[in-house]
Amino acid sequence: MVVLLAIAVVLAVIAALLLQDVASRHHRGAAGSQTAASTTASTGTGHSATAVPEPTPAPPVADQQTLEIIHSETHRDPADTQAKGKVDAPVVMVVYSDFACPYCTQFAQNVEPELADLVDKGTLRIEWRDLAQISPTSPLAAQAGRAAAKQGKFWEFHDAVYAAANPQDHPEYTEDSLVAFAQKAGVADIAQFRTDMASEETATAVTEAKNHAHSIGITGTPFMIVGETFISGYKDADYMKAVINSQAAKAKTSRSSAAPTASH
Repeated sequence: MVVLLAIAVVLAVIAALLLQDVASRHHRGAAGSQTAASTTASTGTGHSATAVPEPTPAPPVADQQTLEIIHSETHRDPADTQAKGKVDAPVVMVVYSDFACPYCTQFAQNVEPELADLVDKGTLRIEWRDLAQISPTSPLAAQAGRAAAKQGKFWEFHDAVYAAANPQDHPEYTEDSLVAFAQKAGVADIAQFRTDMASEETATAVTEAKNHAHSIGITGTPFMIVGETFISGYKDADYMKAVINSQAAKAKTSRSSAAPTASH
């Protein structure tokens, strides 16, 4: 009995110490967070404000199989009417998106405009991939995007649709509403647009695009392949620029290493 009592006392002491340790770490973590927040916010005269750290770029992908998938998804097809930017840009960003996805809307409204200079300078190429699954009319919107692309107006259509979307909502679409976006985008032949949008070939292509994305493990939107890394979910413009610039620097280094050296 004495032995059992002693063991019970020891166990109680150990439990108390463990609880104290957890509580102490929690308190230190909270205090550290408050201190960091206070330090970052401090910008008064005579004080040296702590700079907000730059966003950490997405880590490189080391797994060879994943790298092979990334490379295969980067098409660099000059005839791709759902892509923009130089075909030989050092960085390709493949965007898997849905016109009914609220985070895709936020990405289109807030992030993509901030990347326009990188596209214009030839650093970045953007390739769109349909992953239409959020709402019952997501596939129809994707079909409309492809119909606009056939007349060289995909990005204008993309901008018109996302500009009208509520970033907190899942918009629903009709053929008529999509025609209105096509008209706003400057699609010239609306009758042909309607035909292409509703065609079985276009619907099949949208379904196959979704199935393909799922087959390589991409099931949510937005999802971005950027150079030789990937980003799942929404990230702000600063983060995306950091990743793109990091991948551009990596591509430049790789090209320099691969360049033949002159023999003397």
